Amino acid sequence: MFGPRLEGRNGVSLVPSTLEHFKLHGPWSMQPEVGRFWGPRFGEVTDDNAATRFKEFADSQTSVNWSIAYQDEPVGFTGIFGIDWVRRDGESGIFIGRHDLFGRGIASEAVRLRTDFAWRELRLHRVHNWIGLANRGSRRANEKSGYQQMGLYRKSWFRSGEWYDEWLGEAYPHTFPDQR
Repeated sequence: MFGPRLEGRNGVSLVPSTLEHFKLHGPWSMQPEVGRFWGPRFGEVTDDNAATRFKEFADSQTSVNWSIAYQDEPVGFTGIFGIDWVRRDGESGIFIGRHDLFGRGIASEAVRLRTDFAWRELRLHRVHNWIGLANRGSRRANEKSGYQQMGLYRKSWFRSGEWYDEWLGEAYPHTFPDQR
């Protein structure tokens, strides 16, 4: 399912995705600066597949997904997926498709909005994720919202002649800083 619009700070908001947003994923992910840490999670990102992926996301009962908007323009995606409603646990992810906007706090605000929604609306017990260890910006954005390292997956994936480690993080309602 797609989550509701969530207004954030500094021009950042989470908005329900559209098919047009999904069509941006392919071109974004093919940019070396953007896809560098994406590892084995590329998937099929062609325009032909965008409508199928969009419908799967819209129909999902185990995920809540958004497009990230910056100054009302789509710049990426975030969500909580693989939600186990009995254990109240889900995996989170984020993708900023505009490398010219890296380092502006967009991911930090998107993670804050998403994680707050997990606690207040979904009533989850835990949210976890895995991030390329070398992707300091993404790790820092998650740490600001209470994610803490629960492990390290050494040599998790191989790309361009190099092995990459994964940072495994988790957050709980009590680790989420109240930032109001």
